Amino acid sequence: MNDDKISSIKAIDAALRLDGNPARVKEFYAQWAKNYDSDVGDACYSGPAIAAKLLSQHVADRAARLLDAGCGTGQVGRELQALGYSVIDGFDLSPEMADQATSTGVYRRVVGDIDMMRALEDFPGSDYDALLSIGVFTLGHVPPEALAVLAQLLRADGVLLVSTRSHYYEQTDFQQQVDALLDCGQLALEQVIWDAPYNHDGEAHYWVFRILG
Repeated sequence: MNDDKISSIKAIDAALRLDGNPARVKEFYAQWAKNYDSDVGDACYSGPAIAAKLLSQHVADRAARLLDAGCGTGQVGRELQALGYSVIDGFDLSPEMADQATSTGVYRRVVGDIDMMRALEDFPGSDYDALLSIGVFTLGHVPPEALAVLAQLLRADGVLLVSTRSHYYEQTDFQQQVDALLDCGQLALEQVIWDAPYNHDGEAHYWVFRILG
């Protein structure tokens, strides 16, 4: 992708055609990092604001330790800071996107080059109070099995909040992964907002889980 010539709509469409290969996803976002914020702004990207507000309904403590998984350029972090949260870490597969997040000054720590499916290798024994992953569970990015990985980065009774693009939910076995984690007693489902705003070309579902001890 040539980020100097591609339109914002074409860039977003191209992201949806990725194949989930981490190396190719990383290369794509390396090229897109500089223009990402302006492009998704043009596309009326509302996911971060909706997610931050939703988290505030489940995590009252503004000093809670938060992890932004797949933080991108830091849009979720900025929304969280605006609501008064002060302890926010982040990671992303793309070092270039992580650099953009670091430059916001919002995060306590940001780590790039983190494959979400292997995040436990880089965050062993994590004890976060809440984790958000917004804009990550979308076609061509991560498999539904990543939900189980993220759950292990939280303390017992922690809050896990993720968005799923509607077409991702329809075309993957995400619901089956959720059902398996509920059935085995790892998660409890606290809230789902179905078909809520996300960006110009579609909606998303927003899920809030509680980690069971």
